[in-house]
Amino acid sequence: MKNIAQINVFQSTIRRTESGILTNLVANFRISAKESISFGDKTLLTNYIYNKDENYHLVYTVIDNDGTEKSFVEDDGILPTLFLSPNQENYVSIVPYDPDKELEISISVFNRENIDVPKKNRPFVGDFIGTSNQYSIFHNADIWSDTKPDKLLSIEFKNGVIKKKHNIKLALPRNNKIFIQNNEIHLLARDKANWIHRQIEELGNLIRERTIKPIHNFFWQILSLSFEENSYILCEQKGKISLEVISPQNVCSTVDLIEIKDQFYNTWQPVKISEDTYITRFTNELGNGWITTKKEQLLELFYNKGEKGYENLVTGEVIEMSNHNLIISSVNKTKENAYAVVFYPQTKDSASNNELIILNREIK
Repeated sequence: MKNIAQINVFQSTIRRTESGILTNLVANFRISAKESISFGDKTLLTNYIYNKDENYHLVYTVIDNDGTEKSFVEDDGILPTLFLSPNQENYVSIVPYDPDKELEISISVFNRENIDVPKKNRPFVGDFIGTSNQYSIFHNADIWSDTKPDKLLSIEFKNGVIKKKHNIKLALPRNNKIFIQNNEIHLLARDKANWIHRQIEELGNLIRERTIKPIHNFFWQILSLSFEENSYILCEQKGKISLEVISPQNVCSTVDLIEIKDQFYNTWQPVKISEDTYITRFTNELGNGWITTKKEQLLELFYNKGEKGYENLVTGEVIEMSNHNLIISSVNKTKENAYAVVFYPQTKDSASNNELIILNREIK
């Protein structure tokens, strides 16, 4: 395969602030933001960049932590899903054009000159979770079904290349959150009034499990999950954000973090930026933001309710933005204890967005 070519599609401006470095990327016509992922200590974004005639290209953009950018255009492919191989090389699953079938291939984003076009597979609808041993792990839960089991995709690597894709149906209970650390895959799901904590191996086979009788009935995300150490589970009820702490002896306690009074609508998989430190982004009726935690400590909570920008409710610090209504597209780690947040403006039905905003921030 041939390597992707560099392309100039953005007008870029960089603004350095006390809160971090803000990069504004403006395209000529329209941008459809997709996702981002770590690229070493940088950020790799995928976006559709539209022309005047509404044709578009899949464009990869690398943002350095000093705010500078380089972009590359995909030769043939849409519907990108970014992931990392076990050796932390950047990969993407894309769907090349075919008038008859919608099938995907999984290839490295860069350095393709020594590989052939791989076998096409049915696309897997799900999220990249992380890597375990020689596998890249994806997970999908059908939130609209009460009966369908969760699915796992384990992409097996050998000698640095993809060997096989394993599609797995997980045993019930369904609608799990999934957590990977130290080559261990953990699942957490509600089962009536209890939570079920399971550890599985890369092909879905059960290693061990326990039943947890929590203080909270509902949880949002796993911040850490272990049989040997304390586990930290992010909870929220009526705008009161807290942690369910589960000891190795299966004893539960609550740590209250902060009250924002506005209940969550949604949260996304936490992003690890250093040992025990995670960022979780959220939305609610009035805005969005992100939470940074380290074990039982709340480090940051940035929220854009009523602010022209984002206010850290822990310290009062404000990240001023030129746009009031921003959507958070993604968050990813860059350097140790540093991260990037990708935003785009919320536009009216008759308007088209042509701007991305990237915040590079480091926790001191």
